[in-house]
Parts: sequence; C-alpha cells; structure tokens
Amino acid sequence: MTQSGGKTTRISLRALLWLAITILVSLFAVSVVFSVYGRNGVRDAVDELAQDAMPAQQSVAMLRTAFVDQETGQRGFVVTGDPRFLEPYDAGRGEATKLLAALDADLADDGPARAALEAVKQAARDWTAQAAEPEIAAFRAGPVPPDPGAAVTTSDKQLFDTLRNRLDALDTRTDELVAAQIQKIHSAQRTANIATAVALMLAVVTVLVAGYLTQRMLTRPITNLLTDITAVADGEYTRPIGGHGPREVAVIADAVNRMRVSLLAQSDQLVRAARERTRHEEQTRVATDLHDLTIQRVFGLGLALTSLARRHPRQAAELDPLIDETDSIVRGLRAVIFDLSHHDEDDRDLKATVSSLSGAVGEIVERSTAALGFTPDVSIEGPADTFTREVAGAALEAALTEALSNIARHAHATTCHVQVTASGHHLAMRVTDNGTGISPGARRGRGLANIRHRAEELGGSASIRTESGAGTIVEWDVPATRPRSPRPDDSGTITSKSGVAEAKQ
Repeated sequence: MTQSGGKTTRISLRALLWLAITILVSLFAVSVVFSVYGRNGVRDAVDELAQDAMPAQQSVAMLRTAFVDQETGQRGFVVTGDPRFLEPYDAGRGEATKLLAALDADLADDGPARAALEAVKQAARDWTAQAAEPEIAAFRAGPVPPDPGAAVTTSDKQLFDTLRNRLDALDTRTDELVAAQIQKIHSAQRTANIATAVALMLAVVTVLVAGYLTQRMLTRPITNLLTDITAVADGEYTRPIGGHGPREVAVIADAVNRMRVSLLAQSDQLVRAARERTRHEEQTRVATDLHDLTIQRVFGLGLALTSLARRHPRQAAELDPLIDETDSIVRGLRAVIFDLSHHDEDDRDLKATVSSLSGAVGEIVERSTAALGFTPDVSIEGPADTFTREVAGAALEAALTEALSNIARHAHATTCHVQVTASGHHLAMRVTDNGTGISPGARRGRGLANIRHRAEELGGSASIRTESGAGTIVEWDVPATRPRSPRPDDSGTITSKSGVAEAKQ
C-alpha cells in the first residue's frame, strides 16, 4: 500500500483503528461463544443428571422397596392370616404403580433402560398374577391351613427372585446412566476450560500482534517521519521524506516533500537571480563602454564618410559600401549591447527563467507608460511562461506592443487593462481601454491589420471592436506552437534572448 510515488491506496489511521477494534471484538465474541457453549454443555449435562438419571436411579431404589413391601405383606398374610399384613402389600402395590409410570417418563430416551424396565414390569405381573394374588384370594376364601407356611411354594419364591433380578438389572442400567452423565459433565467442563484457555490465548496473541502492528505500521513510520522532517528543518533540504505507513503519514510526507522541493527551487532561483544580477551589471558596464566609446566612434566614422560622399559625388560609388558597412557595424554593436552571448549552461537556464513571457509583458507595459500617460493594469493567468521561447509568445509580445501603441496614438484613454491567459493548448490576450473607440467610418490602420495577421498566421484569431460607442476591446487567441530561435520580427525590431527590443537603425 503506497501513496507517494505510487497510485496504490493506503489504509488510513481511521480504517486501521476500526480494523483493530473489529478484530478485537470478533476475537472477544468468538471466545465468549466458546465459553458460553462450554458452560451451556456443563449446565445441560447437570440438568439431565438432576432431572433424569438421578431421579430414575432413586425411583428404581424406591421401586425395589415397594416390591419388597408387597412380598413381605403377602407372605405375612399367608403365614399368619392377619389382614393387617395386607396394608404394606396394598401400599407397596400403589407406590410401585406410580414409580413405574415415573420411570417410563425418565427412561423414555434410553433403549436398554426401557427394555430392563419392561422386563421388571413383566416379572412384577407374573409374580402378582401367579403367586401373590392367587394365594391372597385363596386365604380370603377359605379357612387358614394348620401349617400356613407351607403355602409359600418354591414357585412363588422363584417368581419373586426373577423380579428381584430384573430390578437389579434395571438398577445397574440407571447406575450406568448416572455414571455416563457424570462423565458427560466432566467432558463438558473440560471443553469449557479449553474454551476459556483458548480465549485467553487469543487475547494474549491479539495484544502481542496489536503491539507489533502498532510498532510497525504506526509508531515506526511516525518516528521516521519526525526524524526526516527534523533533518529537513535543520537544513538538509536534499533529504527525501519517507512516506511509509498509513495514508495520513504518506500525505504529510508528500506535503513536506513538496515544500522541500519548493524551498530548493526558490533557493536555486535566488542563486540564479544573483548570477543574473552580476551578469547584468557586467553587461551594463560593457554596454556603456561600447555605447560611449566604440559606437560613437564608428557612428562618427559613418557620418564622416557620408559627408565625404556628399562633397565628392564621384567617389560616392566607392564610399557607399563603406557607409553601409559602418551602419552594419553599428547595428551589430547595438545587438551585442542588448544580448551579450554567454554559452555556459547555467546562464542559458537563467535566461530561460528571468526572460519569461510574463516578464516581457511587464517590460512592454512599462515602456508604454510614458506614451500613454498612465500605467495599464496587467493580469496574467495560467502557465504563460511556458510560451517564453515559442512563436506564440513572440507574436503576443508584438501584438501587445501594437495594441498599446494604437491606444497611445489614437484612443485618448485614461485607463487600460491587459489580460493574458495561458493553458496547455492556447495563449490568449485581451486589451481594453476607456478611450474614444473606433469610429464607424474610420479608416483601419496597418497596426490593427498586423494584430490580426499575427494571430491568423499561427492558426488563431483576433478581433478589434468598440462597445457602447466608447473604448476599444482587442481579443487575440492562438494555439500553442513550437519553440523558435530569436529573429528580427515583422515590425522591424530585433528581439534579444533577454527580451529587450532595440529599434533598427
């Protein structure tokens, strides 16, 4: 994830914070779910033990007692003939009926227990139907025999022993159910303990991972950013600012990098301006020497030759080439004054920086102030200086000079506004004044035609019009063109690399 130097989107601090909170909450929720699941398992196992297995075990023990009461009452009645012995028999029989119904409900979900319970029921029915009830009925119907104990037969004892054995089997099964449920409780408890341990481990791992990620993705990038910014603030302007980390760190690093580059550019401009000032001072000194000494002497020589040609017409044919040569020398010296040739790379870069189109526009406006009697307003919008060494830039300078010259000669204006607008595809100019405007029947001069011609020559357009009878509006627009080298322009001026124009002699 990168931001500065790449187009990949980085995660922001807010997103990072929400991600951390989401992970923590998710881990907490997972641990809670595991813990609750384990505790619920323990609770369900305990409930099943308390509600089913243990009640069934107790019911089997009570059922055994009920059947023993029945057998004891039945045997006591048969032996003694005393009806009072039938009370525990009847009570045991009623209790056994209720306990068997309860066991049906408690053991409904366990097959072996149901089978053992059915065997107990069948054995109880056999003992009751074949031994207990017939003997009680016989003793109620007739006299008590001389030896009542002989009435208890071996068959009766075998039937009750069968019932007793079936009760033992059912008791064993309920014991097994209780033991299994206790084991289930222990297993559920272990699961709950494991879930708690896992939750604790996840919490510890989360804290460690969060600390590591915070150090890697937040603390370290911010520390490195502060170190780089401090170094730049202490003067290391060439030191790049690292932008590793969240999006906010990358944005800050990019802003500081741009500020650092801007400081370096401004420092370079100051150095270049100082060099240009030194070069300009030297150029001014040399130009002064050339103007005050050499040009005056050559110009004086040309005047002398001209005077000689007038006094001696016969020698004019021989003197005219010499006079032309002195004129050429004067023009060459004037060009040297305003364009001293420096060929080192730094000076060429400095000229490209100082002699900009915006600077040239300012110089043209400043030179026109004396003729106009006031200073025009100037506004420049867009990257106008990218047209400094292009044909469009030179054409705009010439058209602006012509427009201001027409205002000074004909408009009688007191205010003027110059607006230059530039983009990557075109260069435009708008010059307005509050003068007398152009009369409907006035003859258009050569200057206005030149303004149109310069625009149309570059594939653009120009219009000169008057609105509401007062003031003139000049609109001029051309597309971007290729760079060109300096050359004499159409208006008879020589434009130097520094943007200063000198009229031809």
